[in-house]
Amino acid sequence: MIVSKQKLSKVMSISPVYILFSLVFISLSGATSLEELIRTANRNSPLIKGKEVELKAKSHVVRQKKASRFGEVSIYGAYDRYEGARILYPISVPTDIRNLVGAENQFVAGVSYSVPLFTGFRITKSVEIAKLDKTLKEIQFILTKNQVIHNLKVLYIKILSLQKQLRAFEEYKSSLDVLYGNIQQGVKEGKRAEVDLLKVDYERENAKATVEKLKSSIETLKSAIKTLVGRRDIDLSVLEDIKPEDYPPKEVTLSRIDILNKTKGAKIATEIAQKKLAVVKGEYLPKVFLKTYAQRNMGNGEYKDLWQVSVSVKYDLFDFGKRKHNYLEKSLEVRAARLRERQVELELLKDIDKAYNDIRSAEAKIEAVKKQVELARTVEEIEKVKYEEGVSDVSDYLSAKAKRYIAESLYYQALYEKEMAVAYLKYLLEEYGHE
Repeated sequence: MIVSKQKLSKVMSISPVYILFSLVFISLSGATSLEELIRTANRNSPLIKGKEVELKAKSHVVRQKKASRFGEVSIYGAYDRYEGARILYPISVPTDIRNLVGAENQFVAGVSYSVPLFTGFRITKSVEIAKLDKTLKEIQFILTKNQVIHNLKVLYIKILSLQKQLRAFEEYKSSLDVLYGNIQQGVKEGKRAEVDLLKVDYERENAKATVEKLKSSIETLKSAIKTLVGRRDIDLSVLEDIKPEDYPPKEVTLSRIDILNKTKGAKIATEIAQKKLAVVKGEYLPKVFLKTYAQRNMGNGEYKDLWQVSVSVKYDLFDFGKRKHNYLEKSLEVRAARLRERQVELELLKDIDKAYNDIRSAEAKIEAVKKQVELARTVEEIEKVKYEEGVSDVSDYLSAKAKRYIAESLYYQALYEKEMAVAYLKYLLEEYGHE
């Protein structure tokens, strides 16, 4: 939205924070809003959709681990040809050797079922680990959304800031064009020196270059938004302005650290490491398996049905230190996970401090630049009068004019820098992960 010089002066006298945002309630027909882009990102962003797919994959891992408790049912078969008749049945030596049945060509077909009865709690812990992994993926999905939407918001705010700066420099260039025309007329009338035209033209070229640079930066940021939301065909020609956002007191923010997903994720990672250690401990326990089978031996038109049920126990008596070193490795992984958990908390505290410091700095900058704009306007008016009366050189007037528009550009920049600082704080508080 275009802000005229007169409006800027009036709004600045009211509030340094809401100068630009007081016009946000005037809707722009056909303008794209930040909310629309967020909805588009949720539907199309490859980053968000990728995490969604990973989350679905983890659901299948949980089901897979649960299913391993019930063992496996298999069918099998074999064909053997011997140089002569081999015993078809019975497998054991019969009482009467005449009962032996032999065949050169033998077929075997059967079905078996094997199930682990006890594995040192490996399966139980694997299911628990899979569930925790799924919860961790859910957290990563939320954190990815939070990151994508924050990045989108920062890009959006940067574009708004650059657009305001662009308009300031376009107004500056227009004022130089008017000044150039006036001096040109003055040169024709013999009232102005021709060198003044060269000085103004020099500033016009500088302003033109700045305008083109700002336009290029805006287009680059718009392209980044299209990539982030996963749509290259969205219309970003007109963007709605944003509303200034409030932020919580620092004490409230610090009280929420323990419930943040980033903190929860670090705790879950520690819990997973602990359960993996429990799995290793289970390797020192015996394993018990149940296996049954039923099969038919066939050959020479004869067949025999056989079946068997067996329970086996396996215990690793000595493994040359394999289990010991595995246990030590997992113990160290638990320790490392706890250290990472603490590091996440410290990083959050540091980032929160930075966010509040950035907000305070931005607010102070707004107040300072507001005064600079007021002073620059006054100096420009004075230098204009002095130049028109022939008291001073055009260079002083041009310098004052440039400083005035630069100050206005910095004012717009400071306003949006504060909004980006608030957005960063809300990102740390994970407020965008549920949008």
